[in-house]
Amino acid sequence: MDTIIINVQEWTELVQKIDRINEFIEKFTERLPSDDNSWLNETQVCDYLGVSLKTLQRLRKTGEIEFSTIAKKHHYKSGDVKALMEKKSIKSNRKQVENLRSFHRKRFLKS
Repeated sequence: MDTIIINVQEWTELVQKIDRINEFIEKFTERLPSDDNSWLNETQVCDYLGVSLKTLQRLRKTGEIEFSTIAKKHHYKSGDVKALMEKKSIKSNRKQVENLRSFHRKRFLKS
């Protein structure tokens, strides 16, 4: 087993970064209702996905996301939005994790 020694300042910075990542994940998961049958409007979906209305329109046009239209307004089931995120997620593997570590080591050593 390898041992890595870092000073207190580096440790503090690392913990702060991890805390920020955790906060982002918590905010991200709170955006959608837990009920997959809840209906969302375009603004809510764009906010959750972090995309523009034009991108959402493209997703509709290509059939990548299901929707309903009532009075010229589009509505989306939260479960369909979650399914799209899962479908588009990139699964990590050992090589990708090592590449990420290498990138951060290089970046950290340059500082």
